[in-house]
Amino acid sequence: MKMAARIRKIREISGLKQAAVAANLQITQQAYFGLEKSADNAKLTTLRRFCNVMNIELSFLIADDIPVTAENIEKYGRRRYFDILSEYEQLERRTEAMNGLMS
Repeated sequence: MKMAARIRKIREISGLKQAAVAANLQITQQAYFGLEKSADNAKLTTLRRFCNVMNIELSFLIADDIPVTAENIEKYGRRRYFDILSEYEQLERRTEAMNGLMS
């Protein structure tokens, strides 16, 4: 399954409309439609943002040997609580550092 088809299938399984995902990615619905049509030239940052919005691992998104099903998303794709917590802690440290620089 191509990347664009995986992106579409993940969105559909999650029960979201294109407009909702586009809004969370802060892109137009037309740009998101283009991503679902052909993700071959998608930027890595865009794919990572999609994964953050959908709460999935990037490795699952690009793993073309694992079919996109609701069961596989739960089993292999969901971002782990530890990873989410770690990202939050990193953001907190960056905010504190920025506040320190601005003082």
